[in-house]
Amino acid sequence: MLVRDVANPSTDDTWFPQWRTFDWYHGHSWAHGLFPAADGKNQESSSEDVMCAYAIKMWGKVVGDASMAARADLQLAVLTRSLRNYYLYEEDNAVQPSELIGNKVAGILFENKVHHTTWFSPDIEAIQGIQKIPVHGPTGLTRNKNFIREEWDVFFGGGKIDAIDNPWKGIIYAQYALVDPVAAWNFFAADSFQDSWVDGGASRSWWMAYAAALGGA
Repeated sequence: MLVRDVANPSTDDTWFPQWRTFDWYHGHSWAHGLFPAADGKNQESSSEDVMCAYAIKMWGKVVGDASMAARADLQLAVLTRSLRNYYLYEEDNAVQPSELIGNKVAGILFENKVHHTTWFSPDIEAIQGIQKIPVHGPTGLTRNKNFIREEWDVFFGGGKIDAIDNPWKGIIYAQYALVDPVAAWNFFAADSFQDSWVDGGASRSWWMAYAAALGGA
């Protein structure tokens, strides 16, 4: 029922709209759209968009619905292409205005503008981090290694990560495991690790397992 609510593929369903949030033309979802807004519909967290499609894929596999899993696979493929153009900016991005590329991520993507911020915090770790969370299986699908290195060098390298003292620190290191799993493992396994660096939606043990699976331990 939940999948049908958010990702109903049928035009014959009289109870739920077809593809409630996912926009196949733009290649990603919109988190706002029920009421008019001056700058149009918007979405903040592209990674939560990916989580939704991945969850549908996994549920399709659990219940043996091959069609559902295949639709979610298509969503993930479309999302990957879309996010790498509109949300996650490598140096060679030729789609967005050049003035935005140095931000590395969109922040909040509206239909009529891109605003490098969040709805809840102006801190750079939050702006970059909201595009990472949750860090899980398909994180590396949309965030390739080159992009992760570029973003790290701009915002978190050279010791800048050490100035962050909140749960975003753990999230940032978790996705950094995709390019340097040893550094990520050493961070999470250190005796000096602080519980305050763990996001409420994750755990230190999960991040250690993630880094280890990528070759960190």
